[in-house]
Amino acid sequence: MPVEITWWGHATCTVEDANIRVLTDPLFARRLAHLRRRRGALPPPGAWRADVALVSHLHADHLHLPSLARLAPGTRLLVPRGAPRAVPGLRRLRHLRLTEMAPGDVTGVGDLAVRAVSARHDGRRLPVGPHRSPALGY
Repeated sequence: MPVEITWWGHATCTVEDANIRVLTDPLFARRLAHLRRRRGALPPPGAWRADVALVSHLHADHLHLPSLARLAPGTRLLVPRGAPRAVPGLRRLRHLRLTEMAPGDVTGVGDLAVRAVSARHDGRRLPVGPHRSPALGY
């Protein structure tokens, strides 16, 4: 089976390979602050299905709590280390299996190995303030 990639807008996409669905930076909203969906409809509920969801950094358009709340119970959620402390709302998403990651960490999801790498990007939740975690690539 070939790798299938579906882009849902902004930084959100699904990558499916060997029957494992990876969802990146879920953002299932028409609008978030100054960001607006300009083309296409919102992703259908089927887009919310994933074996693992990856969050790259704490900005609200990449760690969007209402979108994460739509993920199915038991979905694995990989976030930058320190994210639950910086974003207390993450701790309320008890239906997800949360794993904190730092650059160099590797975790398994089925037969898939997910490695966190450092990303050069601001890791703060807000443009000012102390709440920060490392920005990641996977």
